[in-house]
Amino acid sequence: MKRIEKIRHLFIDVSPIERLLEFSTPYYPVVSGVLDIVYEKKIKMIVSPLTLQRVSYRAFLTQNDVLARQYREFFTRSDLLYLREVDSEIALKAAEFQAKYSLNMDESIQLATAFWSGADGILTENQEWKNYLDISVITLQDLLSSEQFNI
Repeated sequence: MKRIEKIRHLFIDVSPIERLLEFSTPYYPVVSGVLDIVYEKKIKMIVSPLTLQRVSYRAFLTQNDVLARQYREFFTRSDLLYLREVDSEIALKAAEFQAKYSLNMDESIQLATAFWSGADGILTENQEWKNYLDISVITLQDLLSSEQFNI
């Protein structure tokens, strides 16, 4: 987790948050450990509206409207979490990523949000993202594979 400790602005992709909410995946302790460091070191977390949409969608699937609203409150009012809105700069960069790397729209928006938010680290499950930006990309598998999370 040493790489996480050096980051000041961490973009968190949708998948780590989904793994955290699933509780039983092998990635739950990894994501939980990352969040412990984030809160201890006061690292700013950045997410895109796609993340809020995905976790809220899961809540609505189970007819849990209250939980969806609670997610919205958390994502919009947390001190260390910044929900970066998609603006014209992000849209244009997302289109560039989509054309250049043949990414789907969600991936391109996520990467563009990380880029324009000034993130110096990205937490994701997507290994391929390491090829697209000059930002430190840390995957859940990297952390799981590292010896006692000392990456």
